[in-house]
Amino acid sequence: MDKAQSNNKPKEIFGCGLLMGMADAVPGVSGGTIALILGIYDRLLNFLSTCVSFVKKGFPNDKSDKFWESIYFLLPLGLGMLVSYYFITKLLVGSDSNPGLLMDKSTAPYIYSFFFGLVLLSIKEPWSFVSNPDSKNYLTVLAGAGIVFVYTRFPIDDTSNILLVLSGILALTAMLLPGISGALVLLTLGLYEEIVGYVHNLDIIPLSYFFLGGIISLFTFVPFMNRMLNNHRGLTMSLLTGLMAGSLITLWPWKTGYGTGSLPDNLPFNQMSDEFDSISLAITFFFFLLGALSSYGIKYLEKKLTN
Repeated sequence: MDKAQSNNKPKEIFGCGLLMGMADAVPGVSGGTIALILGIYDRLLNFLSTCVSFVKKGFPNDKSDKFWESIYFLLPLGLGMLVSYYFITKLLVGSDSNPGLLMDKSTAPYIYSFFFGLVLLSIKEPWSFVSNPDSKNYLTVLAGAGIVFVYTRFPIDDTSNILLVLSGILALTAMLLPGISGALVLLTLGLYEEIVGYVHNLDIIPLSYFFLGGIISLFTFVPFMNRMLNNHRGLTMSLLTGLMAGSLITLWPWKTGYGTGSLPDNLPFNQMSDEFDSISLAITFFFFLLGALSSYGIKYLEKKLTN
């Protein structure tokens, strides 16, 4: 049963969308992670599945009430995500002449560290849905972490329209999966800055290929994920736990470079002091603590939404 009740007001749902859009803008954190922390993950998938089913069945009149209930939830959520994503990517990516916070070595570690702390303290959320865990659950957790590790080690270098469609499929799927973010998918494909540029410049043609991939994912992945949560909840949540744990690999704050167009390699411990001074390291750790504390703030928001 979803933690957040169905009587959330549009402005509260919009606020959830703002948080999800912020997460989707950052490589390493997914909106699905935030939805899971906020307690709206089940409802999100159920309402998306309702809309997909409504379209597939030819807009039947006897299902219109559930469809509009879904729209009442998804519309403010989606608007919040779009608003947040637009402004956060402006702040994170910037321009060639004025790199954003995630592209600049002097600030990027702080952003990564904040989300490292947030995700680390939030891993317990999907695991809390696993009752009486056994060896299958633990192996599934390892499998989830392994998926992220393998995925981030094999970037694809291509810029065709087919890749734009593929990136849309993978990005929307990742946005809904706690652990792998849509931004991370685009980063490993070398398309993160490019897609953000399309959004900011409203380049309709390349965005249409990207959104086509998202629609394909919506009609394939969402129903599958909804069935998995309904019929195999324990194993599904175990997998999501592993995906969230695996995402910590990508959120390691100290990297060999930033703003390279693809996911940079993590910097080993023994090289950190060579690349960053003690003040920078201390500030990075402060942002880690801030992110960890933010996980409790999100839980507080969840309780407020529930009440």
